[in-house]
Amino acid sequence: MQMFDNMPWYGYVILALAIASYAYKYFNIGKKEYDKPDLEKAKFKKSSAANLGLDRLFSLALFTPISEWWGAYTNTLIFTDAKTIQPYLEGWDIDSPSGYWDLTEYFMKDGRRWYFDYIFQMIQSEPKENWDELMDQKFGTNERAQKYLDGLSSGEVLNDLKQKGVFTFDSDLEIGLAGYDAAMLVGQARIAFTGNIITEEEAWKVIDFATQLALDKFSSWEDFGKSFALGFALDMKGKHDNYYQEVCHIYKQVLNDKVSPWNTINWPN
Repeated sequence: MQMFDNMPWYGYVILALAIASYAYKYFNIGKKEYDKPDLEKAKFKKSSAANLGLDRLFSLALFTPISEWWGAYTNTLIFTDAKTIQPYLEGWDIDSPSGYWDLTEYFMKDGRRWYFDYIFQMIQSEPKENWDELMDQKFGTNERAQKYLDGLSSGEVLNDLKQKGVFTFDSDLEIGLAGYDAAMLVGQARIAFTGNIITEEEAWKVIDFATQLALDKFSSWEDFGKSFALGFALDMKGKHDNYYQEVCHIYKQVLNDKVSPWNTINWPN
């Protein structure tokens, strides 16, 4: 302390500036570093105890970009440990059989397709001055519908996916969201089974439905992947941006890595 007692007046000024500078770096720059997405390398983990056939492995692969974010196995119905997925179950209100089946029936019947198909067509065919009235008639006060309208009409989602190399042309938007809905059905069935919410038989029935939905709409992993990425962007970009950036980073690896399920399991003819 004697050192500070003998310090000249300008020394205190320099010391104060140094402390302020450090505090700025710690609380501002440090926070930005903390908030940066934790971009991971996809691992495509396999369990040595798994014995699923190729058709089942194909179905599980529909959820690969998000399951890689979780660090789940690529070749088992069990997603990860039940404790880890409990917050997900609670966040989606699928931590009970009734909650799970309510959400699953929604994704089977309508899903995010309900929003996208109407809004995309409206933007293409209706004058802008009619949008508010049409949106109100179709959706009422609906935060997700408004988010989809904003993301699509501004070109923000399209431009971001083009910058990331997921989309090439504006017409890629026509791919729709069936792939995203199918992926969500697969993932939530795996998670609900892992959490003992549904049985193995029930999980595979949902996954089989999702698989057929994907097969009816797409003829390649690339097209399916575009649909998944579009839906994920519309749902997550902005509000959950770190998560969005992380999964997009993994998505590119799923699409391009030679050991990815998307490159080791052929899309059925």
